Parts: sequence; C-alpha cells; structure tokens
Amino acid sequence: MNEPATSVPAHPYPLTFGQILDRIFQIMRSQLKLFIAIASVPAVATILMMALFLAIAFISIISQLPQQPNPALMFRLMIPSMLFIMPLSLVVFALYLAASIHAAMQANLGIPITFREAYGTAWKRGWRYLWLLFLFYVIAFLPMLVTELVMFGGMGLFAAGHTELSPGFFFLIPLEVLLFIAALVYGIIMAIRLSLAFPASLAEDLTARAALRRSGQLTKGAKGRIFLVLLVIYALGYAAEMVGILVLGAVIGIGALVMAACGVQMSSVAGITGIVLASLGFAAFLYVWTALLWSAFSTAFAVLYFDQRLRKEVFLAGPVQAGVVQA
Repeated sequence: MNEPATSVPAHPYPLTFGQILDRIFQIMRSQLKLFIAIASVPAVATILMMALFLAIAFISIISQLPQQPNPALMFRLMIPSMLFIMPLSLVVFALYLAASIHAAMQANLGIPITFREAYGTAWKRGWRYLWLLFLFYVIAFLPMLVTELVMFGGMGLFAAGHTELSPGFFFLIPLEVLLFIAALVYGIIMAIRLSLAFPASLAEDLTARAALRRSGQLTKGAKGRIFLVLLVIYALGYAAEMVGILVLGAVIGIGALVMAACGVQMSSVAGITGIVLASLGFAAFLYVWTALLWSAFSTAFAVLYFDQRLRKEVFLAGPVQAGVVQA
C-alpha cells in the first residue's frame, strides 16, 4: 500500500500556474514507485510487440535464403503483424492512461492506492477507455493523418507515372506542407480541448462521448494555461533526456576506451558483454524516462481536472469516496 501524497484532500481553491506545477511534482515524488510500476505494463507490452514484429521480419528473410530477400514478400508478411500490433497497442495504452490518471487523481485527494487497484479500475471500464482513446485520436489527429496520406500518396503516384518534374509538382509541395502544418495546429488545439476527458470519465463515470463534451466544457477559456503546463513538463522531460543521454554516452565512451586500452576486442566475450550491458543500461534509462514523462502528463491531467472543476463550479473539496468527486 502506497502512502498518500498528502494528509489532506485536494486544495479547495484554484491553483496558480506555479502551484499546479508544484502539486504535480509533489504527487510524482510521493508516488514514484507506483507510477513506474504502472508504466511497466505498456513498456513490457511494447517490447513484446516489437519482438514479435522483428521475429516476423527475420522469419521472412530466413525463409528466402539463400536467395536475395524479396522486399515485396516481406512487406506482405509484415502488414498483417502491423494490423494486429496497432490495435493491441491502442488497447494497452488506453488501459495504461486510465490506470495512471486514476492513480494520480487518488494521490491528489490523499487516498492511497495500489497497482492492482489502479489497473482494476481501468479494466472494469476497459472498452469505454479504449473507445475514448480511439475517438480522441480520430478527432484530434485524423486530419493530420489524411494530409500525410495525400502527401505521400500523391508523391508516389507522380513518381510512378512521370519521369520529369512538372511545374505543378513544385506548387503542390508547399501547399501540402501548409496543409500539414494547419492539421498539426488543429490537432494540438483539439488535443488540449480533449485533454481532461479521461479524468472526467473516471471521476464522473461518463461515457466516452460525454467525457469528450465534458472536457470541452472544462477546458473552455483555459487552453493556454493547460498548454503551458504540458509544455513545461515536455521541456523538462526533453532536457532530462538530453542530460541522461550525454551522461550515458560519456560512461559508455569511457568504458570503450578502457576496454580498448586493455586490448579487449569487441568480438570477444568481454567485448560482447560490455555491448550487452551498455544496451541494457540505455534501455533501462529510456524505460524510466518514458515512465516518468507519461506519469507526469497523467498527473498533470488529474491536477488540472480538479483545478478546472474548482474554477468552473466553485465548489469546496469535501468528503469523497474512492477519489470520485460528485458531479
């Protein structure tokens, strides 16, 4: 059982920008082990799905030996695996978001929660959260996906049917780039508008569509503040990633120099062991960094949800059950 983030429920008053960031940091620090444990589920699932994808790719190559591998055949074999992996990834991430945000909401209210309880809540309404995530992606990012498909599809058709570049080709490129930028801006705005849908669905037991509408109500007039909070988290995460990569790179570089000075060959047992250890260290760093970054976003959504309810509905946080604030 984890210790609560604080001995009192969420603040019964709206928080300033700095207080929101401080609250997120407090919750992250108090529930660090829980958040990393929750993030282990999508991490392990991603590793397994990548291993499956690579195994199919290697099987398609080995099955064609000693002949030169046929890219068209490999493509046909890998498409079914992608069609299987992509929906599975959506399921795993939907459950993770629900579990992580639920844990953050409970911590914000000072209610202890376990790994099993977090995922138990997510699993109980799993189909709802899967549908919610799917609608979120469709509403926010479908225009960007369509723009990309049109862009690359048009280029492919042009390359297949023409040998010389026409003047129209140079006109279409900047137009498609502008459309992509417009779709990207739209996607960011819509993502911020819908960013509180998961906590709204969890706290108020709303269906996917109702949660999306609720998020639109709660984020009205607050998109700038929400964007800045998420931007600060992303910037801090990016800076931490760069520092971590530099430190790991320095350690690995020093280790390689020491091995070279000692006459250790990379093809030797010691050399292979060093490469394996370096790869495992890098993978562990990426896992911890990703877990912390996504946990910070989940915590931000939870804190912002409660804060927006305070701002919109002007209520005082009272007794709650299982972290559910009554609508």
